[in-house]
Amino acid sequence: MAHWMCTTCGYYLQAPAPPERCPSCSRACIFNDITCRRPECGGEQNIDPSLVGSTLSILKAAPGPPTKLALAAAESLHRIDLLRGLNEEERQKLKNLGEIECYEPNIVIFSEGAEAGNFYLLEEGQVSIQSQLSRGLRFPIMAVSPGQAFGWSALVVPHQYTATALSLTRVRAIAIPKEAMLEMMRANPALGLAIMEKVASIIASRVRSLELALAGLLQKDR
Repeated sequence: MAHWMCTTCGYYLQAPAPPERCPSCSRACIFNDITCRRPECGGEQNIDPSLVGSTLSILKAAPGPPTKLALAAAESLHRIDLLRGLNEEERQKLKNLGEIECYEPNIVIFSEGAEAGNFYLLEEGQVSIQSQLSRGLRFPIMAVSPGQAFGWSALVVPHQYTATALSLTRVRAIAIPKEAMLEMMRANPALGLAIMEKVASIIASRVRSLELALAGLLQKDR
């Protein structure tokens, strides 16, 4: 069984062949084979750390997919999986909670360790979520595409961003203040539960990505 990693978002899976569409990006993506076939790896059941490291390093430079300019905010809210359970009135209310923010490429949207004041819904562009390593280096751990959300740290204690968000392309996003989002979650317990389940899933994914990235860096230093 081979190991595969999406070169757009870093999604990992084990399968005989790569999927036609990435389960995370929900579109056709390029998958790198990160299976270790060197004798010292002990067989194809293991991942090659150096291949993982090189694949993750692609994420920062990966160009975003073509997007429609001036994408309507209402349409983008429909595309966000997490919010599909909301009716039209609730979607509009959520949109009204936030403000549109636009960024040029290579701009830090928020920094690791800073107070998490906003939760973001990405309308246009692509954002790289990066972890701070030693010696001032940042390592990409996932990519955010249109229709996805980021800045989850605003919703959980201690409300500090656990990673840095960097715009890879021109970005347009809805920034929702922390308190407004939390109030809406309290008013809609089902939505609040769905969001917190998503937060737990993202935390687990980031921990795994960071472990693989660090393993790749250690392999390169040998």
